[in-house]
Amino acid sequence: MVGLMNASLKGRRALVTGAADGLGKAFALALAHAGADVAVCDISSSVSAVADELKTIGVKSYSAVADVANEKQIKKFVDDAAIALGGLDLVISNAGVVRITVPTKDSWEKTVDDFDAVVGVNYRGVYLTGRAAIPHLIKQGGDLINITTDHIHNCGYPVITHDHTDDCKWKDMQRSPVGGNGFDVYDSSKWAIKGLTNTWARGLAEHGVRVNSFGMGATATPMYLGFVGDKPTPAGTMMPGDVAAVVVELINEGPQGRTGDCIQVWAGHPTFLRPVGLEGLLTARDLGR
Repeated sequence: MVGLMNASLKGRRALVTGAADGLGKAFALALAHAGADVAVCDISSSVSAVADELKTIGVKSYSAVADVANEKQIKKFVDDAAIALGGLDLVISNAGVVRITVPTKDSWEKTVDDFDAVVGVNYRGVYLTGRAAIPHLIKQGGDLINITTDHIHNCGYPVITHDHTDDCKWKDMQRSPVGGNGFDVYDSSKWAIKGLTNTWARGLAEHGVRVNSFGMGATATPMYLGFVGDKPTPAGTMMPGDVAAVVVELINEGPQGRTGDCIQVWAGHPTFLRPVGLEGLLTARDLGR
């Protein structure tokens, strides 16, 4: 087996949802290269190949086909993963879907179907994954990271952040903190995750569990590339491995690190873990830290 690149997370037991490809797979690989044992799930059976790849790195791995929006499937996956790995102390709720939704044009049938599909995975799925994992996490503390989007916190909101970049297409303007007219369901599902993160961070702090949300701008994943279609990939598009490295850095802050924060990396900007943001500062204040 290949030796570990970085044993900073050796002995940790991680779980990643939506890990068959894209960012989920990148998160799983980054955690494994850092030394963590990793359980992965997806609605695609190809997630088993990801588990096999993780094992070649030299860590334990477990996989299952599971839909995060299905309460029985996700509960079974989380509990089985804890058994397979000997516990859980790292959870990344990554599974997500996006649909273009335009309130002035969509039929009623499409409106209902889009809501059920997007909110079912993006919000219900994160809620169910977290609730299934929390009993395991509070046993000895750990990290719960909920994946959002730059539509809730970008380089133009709440303050303009364009240091050290020439590639950001919004560098000369105030960018709105939403995705636009075609993302009402998607954006609201991700804003809901942000609120859930804030609540869990405060409620789980006494158990040694840090809860943060993590979002990113344009990243070269199958989801994003499918959205771009035949158009050239925009300058500054990030690579999944670079984004995943920031998540490992966040985890490595340890038990005294930030919680309740809304962490972001943006296309066209250097990809690194930024200082604690407003949400993290407010959470720290509420916790008396």
